[in-house]
Amino acid sequence: MQISHRLEHGRRDHLGRLRSNTLSAFHVSLLEVLPYAAAYVARDGFIVKHNGLFEAACANLGACPAPKRLDELLSAESWKRCELVLSAAFGGFPAEVSGEVRLNSGQVFCGHVICTSHVFLEENKQAVLVQFEVEPKPVSAEGNHVTKSEAVSLDALKSRSLPLDRRVLEHFPDDVLFFEGSEDLKDIVATLVERTGTDADPQVFFDTLEQAREALPHTFHIPQDAGSGNSRGAAGTKMCEIRLVGCPPDQDTQTSCSPFMAVIRRNVDNPLEVAENRRLAYQDPLTGLENRRAFTRALRREVERMSCTAEAGLAVYYIDLDEFKKVNDLGGHDAGDDMLLRVASCLSLTLGEFGTVARIGGDEFAAMLPVTSEETALEFAEQILEGFGRIRLEVKDRVFTISGSVGVAFIDGTAALEMKDAASLLGLADRACLRGKRIGGQSVQVHQVRPDECSCGSCEQAHVPEPESFCGKELTLYAMPLVSLADDRVCGAEVLLRLQGDRAKGMSSRAWISAAERSGFIAQVDTWTLDRVLDAAERQATRTLLTMNVSAESARDPDFRDALHNRLSVNPLLASRLCLEIAEKDLLREPSTVESFFGFVSEFGCQTAIDDFAGHWPVLSRLTGMRVEWLKLEAGLIRQVMLEPSKTKILSGLIATVRDLGMKVIAKHIETPGEAELLKSLDIDAAQGFHFGRPAPWPEI
Repeated sequence: MQISHRLEHGRRDHLGRLRSNTLSAFHVSLLEVLPYAAAYVARDGFIVKHNGLFEAACANLGACPAPKRLDELLSAESWKRCELVLSAAFGGFPAEVSGEVRLNSGQVFCGHVICTSHVFLEENKQAVLVQFEVEPKPVSAEGNHVTKSEAVSLDALKSRSLPLDRRVLEHFPDDVLFFEGSEDLKDIVATLVERTGTDADPQVFFDTLEQAREALPHTFHIPQDAGSGNSRGAAGTKMCEIRLVGCPPDQDTQTSCSPFMAVIRRNVDNPLEVAENRRLAYQDPLTGLENRRAFTRALRREVERMSCTAEAGLAVYYIDLDEFKKVNDLGGHDAGDDMLLRVASCLSLTLGEFGTVARIGGDEFAAMLPVTSEETALEFAEQILEGFGRIRLEVKDRVFTISGSVGVAFIDGTAALEMKDAASLLGLADRACLRGKRIGGQSVQVHQVRPDECSCGSCEQAHVPEPESFCGKELTLYAMPLVSLADDRVCGAEVLLRLQGDRAKGMSSRAWISAAERSGFIAQVDTWTLDRVLDAAERQATRTLLTMNVSAESARDPDFRDALHNRLSVNPLLASRLCLEIAEKDLLREPSTVESFFGFVSEFGCQTAIDDFAGHWPVLSRLTGMRVEWLKLEAGLIRQVMLEPSKTKILSGLIATVRDLGMKVIAKHIETPGEAELLKSLDIDAAQGFHFGRPAPWPEI
């Protein structure tokens, strides 16, 4: 078998590695066959050896002879960038520089620099192979030519060099073998087995070579220790990498064979493990979405795109799920994981192939999408919330729903941003999301980004005060009138908790109550509200109905039940004026808790109501066995009928069914005369909303 050793090899030990610490003829020869300007560079920037292409490239730009140090050749900024990747390469991590690299004169030297892992020289010195992707102008006969006698033109050098694929030398090889292409395949396999130092099954080599010779370049890996018993390598197995690269035939040789070379690296990490570790480093393990690190990197790329083209703007979304903790607490962590998977799927489907979605925290997601206008950014945010509204998760007898707060940072395509501004954009979206949390969640807040906002350091979050830090003087009660539609008279009032004082500025009561639920403080809040409602009801001469909301936490809290028992067991007339409401979502999540609580308060004579009733079958199927007097319709039902009158019959049938079960219906958030007329046509019993009266301080408190 004829093997063409165009590279001179030093002496080797039994593993086939070079034993010499000097810059051997092997290294020098390898330098000369590279298709790019290349040099061995020491840690301090000293150029140990360079090839002819490097010399010619320097000469073409007026740097002749080539400087002896890289820091003398390059501009201060370019040297600083190269110094960082040199340091990484000396640490064993091949690295590269993308973008223009300039000389001291200001001229562009190259557009890409690749630094491979280091080699050892004499006296324990080290050097890194540095390759420069240079596309210089041809050498001119009139001037700008190489003056050193041993230098040759770029064209001459390129005609001598082998057109290696750039990726061949991303890492320094342990061995390079050249084959003329006329050898018998079995002989090639025998040589590769011998040179790699592995006793792996030769059939693996044979099958790979047979398939790959017509489709070069091709890379494959063999376990360095054949004891792994697996050609793919077990976990932690070191591999031998063999890269097959085609070479042009010698011009003086008339042959139809296609020569190629095998570039060998021993003891490399298993590429499957490397790929898996890389995936895990940039992927959320539960949802399969990108993680924060990957999203930030992708966001930087989008900012870079925007700096090059003004075709489209960018919407950055920050999504914080509302009341996700209840899913975990009541359904278990498996239910929480299932809900996160459904949310991830919803986000991916909503934003489509042009969007990027990431999970960046426990119940926090981020996304971005190129859009043309702020209105389009808002439209997609609303679609996200609509998608959340369709999610239903059934766990035994519970049904969980989910909602979220969405903050949007919209950047116009003409905005002048820099790479460092990417993290600030996510911070601005987070701040917009927090504003939505402050008004109670399940909302969209859009922020139009100005370039100066990204670098002014104003993206820090503001925090909602802890609910338990509020005192009684900072809480007050308001009442919203409840109107009977049969005779247009006030038949009752819903009592609402409100914040007051300096700390309440910029924060809605709904957001504060949500925070109280998350912190486990809501039962104390409901007890405080109940005491004041009952105190006022005892002093009132009228017999109007008073309704108040009760959380599921309070419904199962023994202290809250004791407070009800102590106040109502001795005053049944007071109990008859009190209607306690629990939201439909709480009934879906904790049906047994709500059913038990309604039975408990009904024994005292209290009325009960299901708030935000949307007609879900799990709720409808339970109504026949529950003691419920009122159903408060979810506000969206009336709005849908106003927009699409064809849905009137559906809502009318739902109301008729509820009335047949002996329950009465309340509509809420009624704001226009048209909506009020629709309610009467549907035979709804009562209504509340700005059309009938706004919440006002309750004078009795």
